Amino acid sequence: MIINEIRSQLLEEAKASPNLLADLAGLETYIAESYNNRSFIELLQNADDANATKFKIIKDSNFLYVANNGRFFNANDIESLCRSASSNKIRGENIGYRGIGFKSVVSFSKEIYIISGDLEITFSKERTKNEIPNATRVPLIRIPHSVNENDKSLMDENINSILNDGFSTIFIFTGVTTLEIESEYESFDYKSLLFLKNITTTEILISNYASTFIEKEIISEHETKLKIKNNENQSEWLVSTFNNTAIAFQIENNLPARINLVDAFVYSFLPTEDITGLGIIVNGDFSTDPSRKHLIYDIETNTTIKNIASQIINIIKENLVGNKPENSNIIKCIVPYADPRMMSFKKTSFEKLLLEEVKNIDPAFFEKLLLAPNWLNTKDYNIIVKTIDNFVVESIFLNIDGLVSFLKFLGAKEASFNSFKNKINESDISILGCVQISKYIFVSILSISNDNFILEVSDLKILIHEKKRYSFKQILSENLLIDDSYISLLIENGLTEFDIKQAFKKLLPNYIGNLVLEKKDDDIMLNNSIQNVNSTTNDWYNNSKEISNDRIKYAIKRWRTAEEITMEILNLNGFNLQDVSKQNIGYDLDGFDPNGEEIHIEVKSITLPGQKFKLTNNEIGVAQAKPQKFYVAIVRQTDDFFEIALISDPIKNLVLNRQCTQWIWECSEYEYNPRKFTL
Repeated sequence: MIINEIRSQLLEEAKASPNLLADLAGLETYIAESYNNRSFIELLQNADDANATKFKIIKDSNFLYVANNGRFFNANDIESLCRSASSNKIRGENIGYRGIGFKSVVSFSKEIYIISGDLEITFSKERTKNEIPNATRVPLIRIPHSVNENDKSLMDENINSILNDGFSTIFIFTGVTTLEIESEYESFDYKSLLFLKNITTTEILISNYASTFIEKEIISEHETKLKIKNNENQSEWLVSTFNNTAIAFQIENNLPARINLVDAFVYSFLPTEDITGLGIIVNGDFSTDPSRKHLIYDIETNTTIKNIASQIINIIKENLVGNKPENSNIIKCIVPYADPRMMSFKKTSFEKLLLEEVKNIDPAFFEKLLLAPNWLNTKDYNIIVKTIDNFVVESIFLNIDGLVSFLKFLGAKEASFNSFKNKINESDISILGCVQISKYIFVSILSISNDNFILEVSDLKILIHEKKRYSFKQILSENLLIDDSYISLLIENGLTEFDIKQAFKKLLPNYIGNLVLEKKDDDIMLNNSIQNVNSTTNDWYNNSKEISNDRIKYAIKRWRTAEEITMEILNLNGFNLQDVSKQNIGYDLDGFDPNGEEIHIEVKSITLPGQKFKLTNNEIGVAQAKPQKFYVAIVRQTDDFFEIALISDPIKNLVLNRQCTQWIWECSEYEYNPRKFTL
């Protein structure tokens, strides 16, 4: 029998060199320590290599049974276990590292039995020591022995039960303590199943029963959805494959969600301890150290990193042109946690090498991508450049932290004023956009005296008279007065009255209007009727019986901002909103109400009902320009609930007092009748 031949050869080698056997025992101990708390993962890997679809672990007394339904063990498998480095595993086809990982079980086992078809063997230090008495130390997994029938009789009932459940190979570990195994179990991460090729079901019965089931749905040739059910918990994943690599996006509420930095590991089929630096998990045929905890940056690993970088660029290109929530969520997952420009100062890591490769994949594509200049809000910039068919980044993406700096790192540039100034007049931009363009022009003129520049901008319709746009020439020729609200917004955006007057002297030296805001001791009231405070709008609310408590609680995660929570809850009630709070355009949420009507919502947080809140001139400007579409959402969060009160048309329905010293509008009177959502 071949097994006996292997045993005889190994015994001869051991007897001829007992010192080498002692050295192997020391190496085995070192490997077991290196693989601390990874034994379950290694056994899972072996099962997947054997084309198993089911994997089961049972602890009974001091016996641990680990079973799979893959192919039977053969002589080559036994020799691989005994000799470790002689494994015939092929790179890219098998997960294991030359059979070494199996030795991790030495950390918690006294003896090992393998039952697989007609094969029955035992590994035992005591029996090996009896065979080679002159060895000072012996390894556990080196010399295979026959199974003692008396010992096997203690395990027969469990063995037969497992075999009857459709399992074909069983590993039995003796002398196992509950503490050791529970430590292994607690370290076992269900995400280890994400990139396995075959395993779809795991069951673990130690002190408590745990089961994991995987459902796979093929979306396309390169995309698969995975649903992993782990006891009562469930997670969903979207796995995108490319050239023998894979990227996994976690799915929450049917949308990709960014994985925490400390959980976004690099997988070499099974998890390492290296992180991606992005909000995703990646998998590839990386070289690792023997413990498989860290990558080795050799030619194979660097080639795999390049493939993942290419996949990331393809994902960015595909999603950056979309305007659906899933597009922006995927992009959010791809954006690095750290500023990519700082990577050059860091030591070699997966994150650093990946970003270097991402930058080099397709710089020509990103060089054609012109971003809004930092002095103009993105929404108005996009309105302008769409008239000249430029590729633009939709505003739905630009609230993503770090995206703009990431795109610049990849080669994108800010658009120059000259590249779009000729399209300003034919673009329906906001008053805020007019103010920001005016500020840019004023600062340019005050910095450098240029008569040609003054001539070039004189026809731009960016001045505001009675809420309508006029050019510098029109203001002068028609003797029009510029609105106070326009001057207020210029000041709010960083200019002084002196700056404005000096700029007008150069642009419109003959302008006779007043450029100084009149200040009074008493507050200026935008709405004098105290009785005109409107009731809170309640028709937005959809009976939350139709919305699960879990979905509402997910929306009200405590780390979220008030704007994000408000958006999530309103979207659960039929709205279609996006968060634009970081774009400085006069409101926080933008989109459509349940009737499909355009709506803009400014979110104001309070701690007590009736507490004063403030509106900026920027926000007042939008409220005046779009009275039927602008709402204020007054929100309050406690430890137990989150409340939302929507007030429409604040110019008409709120009492607003101008605080002249700070150029803000303060509301101290309003009806607070919110909808409450329990945490």
